[in-house]
Amino acid sequence: MNSTDAWGLPMHGDSEEIRLHNNLVDDYLMFSPGLAQTMESAALSEAPLSKCLVGQLLLMASTTETLAMASTLAVDVEAQSLNSRERNHFDALNREISGDSIGASNILADLVASTPSDVVALRLLHFSLFNQGRITEMVNSVSVAREHWHDGLPRKSLLDGMLSFALCEAKEFSSAEPLGREAVLANPDDLWSVHAVSHVLEMQGRWPAGIHWIHESEKPLREGGSFAGHVWWHLAVYFLECGRHGDALALFDELVYPAPSVEGLALSNAVSLLCRLEFVGVDVGGRWGNLAEGVVHRLGYHIHPFNDCHYSFALGRLNKTDELESLLNGMELWSDAADDIHSARVLRKCGLSVARGMGALGCGDNHLAYSQLTEAAESWWRLGGSVAQRDLFSQALLRAQINCRMGQSNDHARERVNARPQSPQARIWQAFAVEAIGGDGSSAHREAVALGWESDLDLKSGR
Repeated sequence: MNSTDAWGLPMHGDSEEIRLHNNLVDDYLMFSPGLAQTMESAALSEAPLSKCLVGQLLLMASTTETLAMASTLAVDVEAQSLNSRERNHFDALNREISGDSIGASNILADLVASTPSDVVALRLLHFSLFNQGRITEMVNSVSVAREHWHDGLPRKSLLDGMLSFALCEAKEFSSAEPLGREAVLANPDDLWSVHAVSHVLEMQGRWPAGIHWIHESEKPLREGGSFAGHVWWHLAVYFLECGRHGDALALFDELVYPAPSVEGLALSNAVSLLCRLEFVGVDVGGRWGNLAEGVVHRLGYHIHPFNDCHYSFALGRLNKTDELESLLNGMELWSDAADDIHSARVLRKCGLSVARGMGALGCGDNHLAYSQLTEAAESWWRLGGSVAQRDLFSQALLRAQINCRMGQSNDHARERVNARPQSPQARIWQAFAVEAIGGDGSSAHREAVALGWESDLDLKSGR
């Protein structure tokens, strides 16, 4: 049966299937805690567009199990009658299943250009371009689509938040912030827009404003789905900036990683936060052990090298050397795949070096970590993730330099101070670097205190 979705666009399905599809789209857009349950129902629907979206969402989990599930849905869709819109979504899904994420995003980009109100295509494209580091296209796609949306379309304000985030990654902070704030004002439950403003404030070193901003959204965050954990991660990073390490650890335990998980974003949040704490000398206790099962579960499917680079550090830190070797060998084999597999190209250009470097640092081999991370430093933007997330790799390189007592660490730390003039933690890094080569870091420490450093734990020299 031909009908239209909530955005007035054609799709096959009866009234109940259309209702379910609209719910699925809305749960996806809003990071609803009920998304998984809605996906289960939508996977059983006969509506091809719903099956395509469920397939895309399954692929985001980046496991061999979800790849198989998405492939089964694609086979079901192939046997159905499709209109041109559904055919494009089906083709994009198939490209994604094959590992050709660039081809998939190009199909979605054409669909958004011809049908700007296709919010599913727009949102999938938004995340795909982000993961590929194609920030200019990310800005352009949502900018153009936004011009064609009228006020009667559902969730129109979300486009302001999407543009806000894209502009932030393009370092256009003054344009990004008001758009994100307007989006949250229009819809306080829009976690992606809350997240977008959090990025702006972090990139500008405005950590007191960042803490206040996230606290203002505490209710929707506590009621939100799993993505809320990533926004809480941002709050923990703000705490790190001013030395509130006890608060960061408490947040880790309560909201960032409250229970062992196999979910990729939860694990990368956890690895990143524990790394950052240990890098500045905080004792995190036995928290690494809670990541072991989840990280080992993720081995074997390398479509998202950004995450693998986090897992490699965790495996090294946990002394799981056999599993670390298995991860790195698997990544090397994956990198030999055909050139149209985007993740294989990323692994060849930088992913393998970053993963080897992070794994070496986790194992305590600082010289190997330094050489591998240095090799990849100019190209790790290709891993995707945000500037804020990739800063983990910069911190890892700086920690390796300091541990090796290299003069370069002083230059690297000074560059960090210049890039983040309002960051107390940047001064602490500078103190570590100066002291590592026998200098006096007290001046940098005093500057950190003047900027708001209030360390609530005794720090060691870092790990």
